[in-house]
Amino acid sequence: MKLPYDVEFILEKLNNKGYEAFIVGGCVRDHIMGAIPHDYDITTSALPYQVKDIFQHTVDTGIKHGTVAVILNKTAYEVTTYRIDGEYKDNRHPENVIFTDKLTGDLSRRDFTVNAIAYNHNTGFVDRFGGIEDIKNRIIRGVGDPDKRFKEDALRMMRAVRFSAQLDFEIEENTLNAITKNAALIENISAERIREELFKLILSSHNERFEILKTSGIAEYILPELYKISCDFAKADLLSENIPLRLAYIFAPLGEKNIKDMLLRLRSDGRTVALTELLVKNMGVRVYDKYSMRKLISASGESSLLLIELICALFGYDKYKMTKLYDSVIKDCCSLKELAVKGDDITALGIRGSKVGDILNSVLDYVLQNPEKNSKNELMKYIKEIV
Repeated sequence: MKLPYDVEFILEKLNNKGYEAFIVGGCVRDHIMGAIPHDYDITTSALPYQVKDIFQHTVDTGIKHGTVAVILNKTAYEVTTYRIDGEYKDNRHPENVIFTDKLTGDLSRRDFTVNAIAYNHNTGFVDRFGGIEDIKNRIIRGVGDPDKRFKEDALRMMRAVRFSAQLDFEIEENTLNAITKNAALIENISAERIREELFKLILSSHNERFEILKTSGIAEYILPELYKISCDFAKADLLSENIPLRLAYIFAPLGEKNIKDMLLRLRSDGRTVALTELLVKNMGVRVYDKYSMRKLISASGESSLLLIELICALFGYDKYKMTKLYDSVIKDCCSLKELAVKGDDITALGIRGSKVGDILNSVLDYVLQNPEKNSKNELMKYIKEIV
């Protein structure tokens, strides 16, 4: 397995000081699957203070749980001491951790077999739980007793569904049964962590795995809205990898208010809430000519292409034709700020109050129909005709 130079340097440095060190988890899984890892986690028999003594630049990112970040070439690599977790009382975090010098003990506490494989150049793969075989068979299986794994950390149930969607793996029967049995424990997990897993699931290539949330009962506790909609989740996979766009597509039948309430409950950021709400609010726009396309752009601004993609997906419009129509009008005036007249021009005529805004909106609609008229002289003539 070819590793980045900095990762090899960390492993060799620890080995040369007499400690075991392996890459572990998702990076090993990704290598086996032929994918390029996004980051590398390193596990070692060295204690945190020993890691800090060996490397010049470190940061105590999770020292309580044995994790030290080694900084090389402006990149942080997390190095964690082999550990065995203590008792879990909140279905999320261990009360304490016990450092160990045994790699097998460390691997045994991990969530799924595909993430419980370690590797270094000297030893090769260390696979105590059949993770390599499960990768070959495309299976998500809990390490040891899945019931125990989910009682320790209920978020692992969401991770199982998310990995199933991202990797296109099936969840092994005992593991799936344990998810169903422990579904109610998901209430002990923070909204933020649930949202992170949901959004990763939404951005996966297999949105149909959303059905697992329903059939296992997890949705009852975190996303009851799923029971209120009927959606071809597989089609969501064809959309751009944009959270508001996919949220709007999946949950469109709920309407903008219910979607907003759902996203606020999940403590989503304001931009995601606002953009999803905007897309759902305007998804009923029908585009059939340049004027209606300008109206769409006027309503959605910088999000116009996302709205076009949503409308095409929901109503079967030809996306190529819609995009060409968009390109043909995008340089036209489509917003109040692009109008050749401003509010001051209207108040100069002695008009005050809300009527100024009404007139500006009328002028904008006039320009949306007649973009060539967007000059101050032309629009002042029009305003004098309508007041």
